[in-house]
Amino acid sequence: MIDDRAFAIVEDLEAMGRQDKINNLESFLVILLTHLIKIKVEKRVTKSYKNSLSDSLLVIQKRNRLGNKSHYIKENNWDEHILNCQLEAILGAAKEVFEGIDYQELEKLVDFEKLMIIFNELLALTYGNNPREIVELIDSKFPIKY
Repeated sequence: MIDDRAFAIVEDLEAMGRQDKINNLESFLVILLTHLIKIKVEKRVTKSYKNSLSDSLLVIQKRNRLGNKSHYIKENNWDEHILNCQLEAILGAAKEVFEGIDYQELEKLVDFEKLMIIFNELLALTYGNNPREIVELIDSKFPIKY
């Protein structure tokens, strides 16, 4: 009886820890998605946007690791988490795009299918690349035009 309760408590603590990690990862997904929306809608890349993409991906890579070969979120399992973050990212981007617009208007300007392809490509970088490679790939994918 005591063993069953102790086992249940351990399971609950593990689940809470996992959920905390996922919530933390999702906060960086919001930042990543917000800046991708801004880049696509404004049709420009700034140093700040590019740095934010790189920083977010590096943190996601680091915090998603669960040991040497495992991850909290597997490589092709991001869709649910992206959907959880979509509204928050739209609201955040709406405050900044074109010096502020209505979030519903912003939603009309964003092709989310195309954006999700890019988003998943960027997240895939966190699985097989070292941090320097991620930064260099972001530099090449998002050139700043003067």
